Amino acid sequence: MDFGFTEEQVGLQDQVRRFVASECPLTRVRQIMEADRAYDAALWSKTAELGWQALTVPEAYGGLGLAWEDLIIVAEETGRGLLPSPLLATAAAARLLAALGDEKQKSRWLASIAAGQTVATIAALEDGDVLDERGITCRAEVRAGGEVALHGSKSLVAYGQAADLFLVVAREQDGVSVFAVESPASGLVVEPLSLVDATQRAADVVLDGVIVPESARLGPAGKAWPAVRSVLDAAAVALAAELVGAADASVAMATEYAKIRRQFGQPIGRFQGVKHRLAELHVAVESARSLVYYAAWAVDHAGDPSMHVSMAKAYASTAADEAGEECIQIHGAIGFTWECDAHLYYKRGRCCRNLMGSPEAHRERVLTSQGL
Repeated sequence: MDFGFTEEQVGLQDQVRRFVASECPLTRVRQIMEADRAYDAALWSKTAELGWQALTVPEAYGGLGLAWEDLIIVAEETGRGLLPSPLLATAAAARLLAALGDEKQKSRWLASIAAGQTVATIAALEDGDVLDERGITCRAEVRAGGEVALHGSKSLVAYGQAADLFLVVAREQDGVSVFAVESPASGLVVEPLSLVDATQRAADVVLDGVIVPESARLGPAGKAWPAVRSVLDAAAVALAAELVGAADASVAMATEYAKIRRQFGQPIGRFQGVKHRLAELHVAVESARSLVYYAAWAVDHAGDPSMHVSMAKAYASTAADEAGEECIQIHGAIGFTWECDAHLYYKRGRCCRNLMGSPEAHRERVLTSQGL
């Protein structure tokens, strides 16, 4: 059985890597970090021309209709270059729209997402930081006249300050529903956050009686959680793929520096304390990559991919965190300076370690799935 990439997937990987290297090197990443705007609109348009936003959108709505595995290829390469982009947040929202939306809703939003005209995001996580149904306390109040009022708040909404469309997960009746909320909307307050990793953007979102029509509900009332959980798993795998790319870049940067930095008359890469640690990190990154690739396949093909998703996220988070830290250590004093790019990768690993669930939470989930 062949588990390697197809010729088309290898071509996609090469295209993304070349694009990120030429259009958004780390010097450009630093400029975007310091800008007021959450993302670079010109870069967003260029990636839309390449079909990245359309990648997993069904063909019937202007997309390419490819699998989540193909998005993972893009995510790994954007993570390698720390590309600041709402691509993954929008892809996850598009997946939820495709899973729950009716024909009218999908026609309205998916084509716009595929064309790069709409930035979308999912607003699910709340202050309790619980990524399951019991963590949803945001309320949907059905009113007379076919209206729904949304009350509550959401935390760490990916690229919330840039979103044109929020898919808000709210409690309704005895279950959970999803509502499409366009920005701006009366009662919708977006509060940008300052993250440790300035290459990413997120916001807290307050819903103070936001009024939407009942037609904004995706799917049956109170029955959305299985689809939401499935999409959150897919988003966790995409984040893990970005972390694999970032970890791989950290190891490569540290390895290159170990070849040229000389101490006691020889490159520091010859010292056991350096080369053995780099070898260990290389194994960790490759192991994480294998887990991520399998989990990406599982979210589309396995009945219950939760165990594979959690294994991938836990391992990728740990690998990226350790690789970023070790990259700084191997660079020595210069690794602690703003001018050295090592800290950018360190902060990505630190910031994303606990996003979409910490390694400890995902390991607990793996044990639970095995009945332990």
